[in-house]
Amino acid sequence: MGEHLRERFARPGPKRMLALDGGGVRGLLTVGLLARLEDHLRQRSGNPNYRLCDYFDLIGGTSTGSIIATGLALGMSVGEVSALYKTVIPKVFKRFWFQGMGLLRAMFPSGPLATALAGEFGARTLDTGDLKCGLAVHCKRIDTGSAWVLVNSPGWRYWDENRHFRLRDIVQASAAAPHFFTGVMLSMKAPQDRAKTIDAFVIDGGVAGYNNPAFELLVAATDPAYGFNWAPGANNLYVCSVGTGFLRERLNARKYREKTFVGQTLNALRTMIHDVSLQQIAYLQAISESGQRWYINSEKQDQPTAPYLAPTPVAHYQRMDARIEDVPANERRPEHAQMLLERDVTAGEMRGLRGMTNSSDANLGLLFEIGDQAGGHYMKVAPPPAKFDPQPW
Repeated sequence: MGEHLRERFARPGPKRMLALDGGGVRGLLTVGLLARLEDHLRQRSGNPNYRLCDYFDLIGGTSTGSIIATGLALGMSVGEVSALYKTVIPKVFKRFWFQGMGLLRAMFPSGPLATALAGEFGARTLDTGDLKCGLAVHCKRIDTGSAWVLVNSPGWRYWDENRHFRLRDIVQASAAAPHFFTGVMLSMKAPQDRAKTIDAFVIDGGVAGYNNPAFELLVAATDPAYGFNWAPGANNLYVCSVGTGFLRERLNARKYREKTFVGQTLNALRTMIHDVSLQQIAYLQAISESGQRWYINSEKQDQPTAPYLAPTPVAHYQRMDARIEDVPANERRPEHAQMLLERDVTAGEMRGLRGMTNSSDANLGLLFEIGDQAGGHYMKVAPPPAKFDPQPW
């Protein structure tokens, strides 16, 4: 691990964190939004080559978000991540006739994803000095039922056991959503007997409730178990949480009842991931200050302006995302895709946006465009607060 990271982690705050959701090909919406964020920071810093790893001290992600997070933490610009995505996604989400529908085997082969990650990350491990900032990869160890957050902090309680994991392997594991991809087998040193190794079967962090990893990233930054030990507070921690497109599924009750058992089960699991993600947003807004609060639902709405679950705010938290829902015009909010694009979205386009595996050029282009417009919106209404500006830039 590079000395530059030890020094950066120990440097007095404030500290800045970037959390990136999972969501398959919808990661291009995230990339579009991050492009605006990076451009905004380049203008403020006066450095045309300024990168997100220069600003954020810790970048974490789940699934597709872990791919973006790792690329950014290694020093890639958002433009480079975007080019990678547009090249790799069509190969990764190419279904072969023998794969079936994901019932008896994974819907997509893991080879193209493994090859792409190997090409970008090589043999680098979690303790590589090539990482420019903190990195957190969220996944689930299925054989022990353990939710995992893998970080490049030398103060982490399990650093010695896990520091030699290859980045490409843990990222592939984080992106191994059940039904879509098979998990990844990792080997690590046994804590009780370092001469022995233990096999761990690891899958997508969304199954552990980390599809939106922002809350857990905040915990990792402050919990002594992970070794960062950064002080909480509205002036000490900035958490920027970026989504892959908010979608609340609305179904006809009778038609849902008529679905097959498998269909009902898959739908319930998919909506559960959405529910947990929305809970994370609500909880973080309840304990943090925010420049622009995310609308939760008709009951909670935007939540009170001031945090109400903590005596003082634990962080400055900002959710940035776009809504890809088909709702009546009078129910649309500024972050709805239709409002961002300033046009209606066709039924066909909306179906494409909702899927996590639609790798058509048209859908990928639309996702990036929506993310770009969402980024422009948030840089106007809730940019990173000036109190978190690095001194000096």
